[in-house]
Amino acid sequence: MILKKLKLCNFRGYKNFEISFDENMNVIIGRNDVGKSTILEALEIFFNSERLKLEKSDLCVFADSDTISISCCFDVGDGEIILDTIPTKCKDEYILNEDGYLEVKKIWNCSGENITKSSLKTFLVANYPNSYETPLLLEKISELQKKYDAYKNDPIYIPEKRTISAELRKAIYSKELIPPIRFHLIDIDISKEGGKEIWSPISKQLPQYFLFQSDRKNTDKDDEIQNPLKEIAKSILLDMNEEIEQLQNKVKTSVEKIGERTLEKLKEFDSSIANDIRPVVTLKPLDSSFVFDLKSDNGIPLNKRGSGIRRLILLSYFRADAEESIIQDMDRQVIYAIEEPETSQHPDFQRMILDTLEELSVKPTHQIIMTSHTPEIAKLVNLEQLIFLKKLPDGTIFSVVDESEKARGISKTLGVLPYAETQTIIYLEGKNDVSFITNINQQIDELKSIIDLNEEDISLIPLQGGNLISWINKDYFEKSNIREIYIVDNDVPKYKNLITEINEKNDKRRYGWTTNRNEMENYLPCKLIESEFDVDLSMYKDSWYEIDVPKLLVNLCMKEICCLQKREIVIKERLNSKLSKRLSKKVLEEIDAWEEIENWFKKIKGIHEGTYIHKP
Repeated sequence: MILKKLKLCNFRGYKNFEISFDENMNVIIGRNDVGKSTILEALEIFFNSERLKLEKSDLCVFADSDTISISCCFDVGDGEIILDTIPTKCKDEYILNEDGYLEVKKIWNCSGENITKSSLKTFLVANYPNSYETPLLLEKISELQKKYDAYKNDPIYIPEKRTISAELRKAIYSKELIPPIRFHLIDIDISKEGGKEIWSPISKQLPQYFLFQSDRKNTDKDDEIQNPLKEIAKSILLDMNEEIEQLQNKVKTSVEKIGERTLEKLKEFDSSIANDIRPVVTLKPLDSSFVFDLKSDNGIPLNKRGSGIRRLILLSYFRADAEESIIQDMDRQVIYAIEEPETSQHPDFQRMILDTLEELSVKPTHQIIMTSHTPEIAKLVNLEQLIFLKKLPDGTIFSVVDESEKARGISKTLGVLPYAETQTIIYLEGKNDVSFITNINQQIDELKSIIDLNEEDISLIPLQGGNLISWINKDYFEKSNIREIYIVDNDVPKYKNLITEINEKNDKRRYGWTTNRNEMENYLPCKLIESEFDVDLSMYKDSWYEIDVPKLLVNLCMKEICCLQKREIVIKERLNSKLSKRLSKKVLEEIDAWEEIENWFKKIKGIHEGTYIHKP
């Protein structure tokens, strides 16, 4: 299940609010006190109410009722969920909302002095057939059997078992719901007795949510450091599930026998007391038996180290997860919510943290949501992955949807300088090309000594398809002194033609070239890729410079990621963000690529300093 939307009603500063999420990476931006942390904490309350509980003070001061609601919408795709011990599909149970999402709404009644467990009700917001006054999900099995018996002599679908509610519902729906079916939006109360059987399996399939806040004590006892390790313990214990259950049942049986014998002895003293007592054994999660500590060799405890080091160590737990085999496909979605990961960090570490979180986010089962105040992080993700919160004078907070308004708002809020205030811009086809160029420049000293892209007044801007063509054709900075460099792959003829037009014009301001090889990935040696992905590429080495490397690898590895598009995204990310860091002058010389790449940076230096002379 992938979190797609969050809806808040009467929660703190939000009276009525809705926000959409990217399935991979999300960066929430806005002025102080606009409610960025509130969104992360609302999700914490929704997923982990035992860790962070609602209080009466959480009720919005502008609320027109005594209730708070937090709703999450999930994209379940065509995936199955387990109801009544058998796999079924949400769409077949008619429990999806109008957008086709599984929407879970939690409502707390805040009219009492305290908000307790009994204050909470949970609903499924469903676009449900209006043929039923009571949703079939809430009907007792005896009622479902009666409904089915009315059609059992002329069935469309025959249940495998009459004792399974999901099978009976399927049979009833198949007979009664004849197209066209009319629907209406309803709240199915799954807090009721009949609904609990539905909610229990769904709740176990919701994403796991881990919140890392910036204002915690940041010690190794914090939940943020404990929870990732506890999840590792959980995954290990899952493999031992059968043995653990046998052991738990043995202990439970033994304890109950001792309890029964104890009660028998108690009856000899006073039988009336013994009649009111019975042995109850509660088995707590086994992973709670494990506590993890960090100790340094010099004996300095973590909480005595500098704030930046403490946060960096804690964030390293996310890196540890990211650097595990990226093809590991866990069954349950994981959401990492991180508040201001850049806090107390050097810019180099900020970039490293974001690279790690991006690598983590492209894993099929991982989603990242973070808040930030730094323009550097905002520059490094796609605009659609940026969420900009704006507060109106009347206190209303909303998420800006219009891309132009969002871009302007983020620039103003974070102080992001417009491109017009930079001296040189290098345009590349996408963010993976930006990663490749940046990494080889910073990792290979011989290239860094020519020109250090991080130290100069140079912006690297990723453009995609139509955007690239638009920038070249419209020449947005025609009347400025900005020098523009376009570096495009060699595999798209129309891009090559545009570069030829730029160079023929020779306006002393715009320059460009195409790579000699197909794409940036073709500058990575086979041996590095073979080692990284555990594949044999020997049969492709003769045509390596022209081959589409990511598409080739899609068919050779990481098949645990079922979606081909997602698989290719992950592969490109690893090639350009990770493997490019392992390149060196020697490695590039071995594949006859050094001279070309060295010339790229010599031309960049000449163009940037105004000394380059183009020869048509």
